[in-house]
Amino acid sequence: MHEWVRGRRKWAVLGVAGALATAITVPTISFADSANGCDFQQNGADACVTPLTGTTFAGGDGNLLASPTNFGTTDWQNVAGRNAGVDLASGSGDNAFGQGTKEDSPNVSVVDGSIPPNKSDLIRFYEASQFASGNNYLYLAWERTNVLGSANFDFEINQKTQPDLTTTGAKTLVRTAGDLLVTFDFTNGGGRPTIGLLSWVTTGAASQCFSSNTVPCWGNAKTLGPGTAIAAVNTDTVTDPIDPNAPRNLPGLTFGETAINLTAAGVFPTGTCEAFGSAFVRSRSSASFTAEIKDFVAPIPVNISNCGEVKVIKHTDPRGLNQSFSYTSNLVSNPPAGSTGCTSDSTPSSFTLNDSGNTTSDNTANTEDCLFVPAGSYNVTEGAPAAGFTLESLTCTATGAGSSGSQDSTTPAKANITVAPNGVVTCTYVNQGAGAILVTKTGKDKNCVSSSTTISNGTCTGAATAVLSGAKFTVNGVQKTTGANGQACFDGLTIGTSYSVTEDSAPTGYGIDAATRNVTVTKAATCTSGSPDPVSVTDTPLTNILARATAVVQGTTNSTVNCTNAAGSTVATSGTNADPATAQTTTGLAPGTYTCTIVIDP
Repeated sequence: MHEWVRGRRKWAVLGVAGALATAITVPTISFADSANGCDFQQNGADACVTPLTGTTFAGGDGNLLASPTNFGTTDWQNVAGRNAGVDLASGSGDNAFGQGTKEDSPNVSVVDGSIPPNKSDLIRFYEASQFASGNNYLYLAWERTNVLGSANFDFEINQKTQPDLTTTGAKTLVRTAGDLLVTFDFTNGGGRPTIGLLSWVTTGAASQCFSSNTVPCWGNAKTLGPGTAIAAVNTDTVTDPIDPNAPRNLPGLTFGETAINLTAAGVFPTGTCEAFGSAFVRSRSSASFTAEIKDFVAPIPVNISNCGEVKVIKHTDPRGLNQSFSYTSNLVSNPPAGSTGCTSDSTPSSFTLNDSGNTTSDNTANTEDCLFVPAGSYNVTEGAPAAGFTLESLTCTATGAGSSGSQDSTTPAKANITVAPNGVVTCTYVNQGAGAILVTKTGKDKNCVSSSTTISNGTCTGAATAVLSGAKFTVNGVQKTTGANGQACFDGLTIGTSYSVTEDSAPTGYGIDAATRNVTVTKAATCTSGSPDPVSVTDTPLTNILARATAVVQGTTNSTVNCTNAAGSTVATSGTNADPATAQTTTGLAPGTYTCTIVIDP
């Protein structure tokens, strides 16, 4: 079987060359990927390599299919986050760089018309990135029209967006210090591709330039070794299953790929943030770095980063309560120059959030938003709840493979967060606010001449008014008795709700206030902190009447005593013809005018 596969490979390459002149019918399997998953030969032998340590991407097998899995379970067919750039068709509609454009030139010229399908003619490229095992990986691939031996392609990866290269004319490439250039050189039709890495340099001595005599320039090239990069070019026909126009057969030497560990290559040093948002590929006319650059596939948006984002959001229940909440964290943000890190501080060891005035539609209000957070593990902890508040919930959501957030199992106010590149972790704290109602019981007392006066039932508030202990009130089904300060407090009440305050019984010597008062809880508070919503209830002091008629000589006369109020109703009576005759109240009368009539028998 192995010899058959090898023979089929050799025949397939020759068959493609012959097909330029004559249509040849061959079995479908002849144009399929190698049965063992390897489509790269060196010196006549299979030379595919397994994925870079820490990843499953088959960047060294020379094909695009995920199966078979001998050299990695992930390939261009199924890699997450794949981006594709497709070139214009070869010929009069294609475009290329003209006027001797070189790699170091930021000022380029785009020309079109009759671009020949030679060895420099690109047709598409792919890009994907991944964070795994604490490392950032970059995957790149190119496709070209020809089957000639050598290939020299460069992938430029920029932090900022490039100008529109799909139109002709003079263009200025937007380059920033730290932009990347990945060189892909494949020679002799059978050697292993050489992968190089250069960075754009804007300051310093020209000696750091790889080719140019002045800065800005592409800095000294670094050849990436086997532990940092793998690469392959197909040496038999492989299948591209990716749209548009899929599937497509790619003859030998028309597809190349590489996988690079950017962390190991020093692109993403520990504790720093880098983000690249644009990529394109171009061809050189020879292996020399100073050779003229030719065809290109226009830039496409990409998202290559070693950092993510963390959002901490504060909500109150109900929404919009005016209360500041404190947080501590070990979050770190390393924004590039000119960019903002976290909302409050690039290293927010402490910050506060307040939901004041917000509504249910303000889902992202009151947010500590940290951009450029290096991949790693972090935590955020809310401080002790403010008066009248309890932690109702802490929920975290995450986007991006490898990012996560969760409530700590032993410390409910703590969020444990793992940030992966390009991931976003959002943790929302909801604190339920409860309010309180403070009832103050007062009553008239003629002994109160100043607020400092102490009387039998309490203390004076001034103006002949006293605070009264011993009054019983019920709120929300709970009964409490006013203390020496004349107050009874009810907490744990729902903010925004109206509660009935009812007096059940008055202190001795006072009449009950039967009126029900409705009090709406407006803010968070407890009976020991904050400012409960107040209500004052004033009771009426009571007076007993004693009216008596007694004969001078016992038994010589009988009397009747009858006392009425202003409305004429009897409030006390002695009954008829008694000696002595006594009319007495025992439950007390409210202040008013009372008339006692005594009738003495002759």
